Amino acid sequence: MSELRTNRIVPKDGLATVTQTLGGNACGGIVQVRHSNTKGQSFASAESGTSTFIATGISGSITPTRADNKILIIANPSIMVYQNSGNQANGSIKIMRSIGGASDTECSPIQIGSQYGAYDYGGTGILTYCNVSMLGVDEPSTTSEVTYQFYVKRLAGNGIRLGYQLTGDIGSNTYLTLMEIAG
Repeated sequence: MSELRTNRIVPKDGLATVTQTLGGNACGGIVQVRHSNTKGQSFASAESGTSTFIATGISGSITPTRADNKILIIANPSIMVYQNSGNQANGSIKIMRSIGGASDTECSPIQIGSQYGAYDYGGTGILTYCNVSMLGVDEPSTTSEVTYQFYVKRLAGNGIRLGYQLTGDIGSNTYLTLMEIAG
């Protein structure tokens, strides 16, 4: 039985160079993948009725093998916004990171986030939910464990809820996939 171990593989023609008109960085091959989701989890919904971001407790972790590697974040959180007696409900969601157990900070070089909302012309109340897609590349510059966590805040209406769980409904799950990409 043979075994080959390495901490870096570079294609025979070297790492790709990419000219990007929108900015950003080119990356190499996938080193490792971590995936988590809330299916079957028993937890209280993370809910914000305030206009400041709050931590949801829904997170995933990865430990980069090299400090110059990047983390590709693919997220599909379940989100619900609601208004009891008005006509507009919307909120914002973002992903923050903690390196080695430190306080949560913004991802870098860009913030990773999204907004979701609805408007009811009848004005007697609204509740809407779906899964939103979020994608971004983080450059944590570390080999310590990095934990990524969802944060939410209300923009209009009564609140925004992340991680609601409808019994037996796969659509209410929140997914978080983290891929270490060779720098």
